[in-house]
Amino acid sequence: HEVRPQPVLEKTLHHLKKKWKEDANYSYICDQFKSLRQDLRVQHIKNSFTVDVYELHARIALEKGDMGEYNQCQTQLRTLYSMKLGGHPAEFLAYRILYFIHTANRTQLNETLSTLTEADKKQRAVKHALNTRQAVASGNYHRLFRLYLDVPNMGAYLMDMFIVRERLRALAQIFTM
Repeated sequence: HEVRPQPVLEKTLHHLKKKWKEDANYSYICDQFKSLRQDLRVQHIKNSFTVDVYELHARIALEKGDMGEYNQCQTQLRTLYSMKLGGHPAEFLAYRILYFIHTANRTQLNETLSTLTEADKKQRAVKHALNTRQAVASGNYHRLFRLYLDVPNMGAYLMDMFIVRERLRALAQIFTM
């Protein structure tokens, strides 16, 4: 805690944001975020700053298609959100739903759906993810492709991972008619 206390970590985050905008060097940024996250973990810092760090790293990982890093951040964010530390829990809940559609992990998807509150379901991003899940499950490709054109936040990066699969399914359905 004496080497890199939270004020120093906050300066580090500011520097990383600036560096990402200037260079967009994912390898460097990812390594630096891992180091920053490790410092937070070792020092047991769990507050709104921690949420900011994990959310930003998750978004950058999504943009670059790094599902390993994204999942590590998402897992930690679930814990942080349960502590009511702020952030954007609805945004990341929507990403989790879209991720489970991508991986076709019905068990985790159903588990996530069973925990949704009425307030969660009213959030724009969550509502979109639920509509996407319904369109995929029912084979309503017209609706799915319309939803794909209007994805909130960074959900399009996740939809990009399964939209080709769904296009092929749609084509297969058309050709079997």
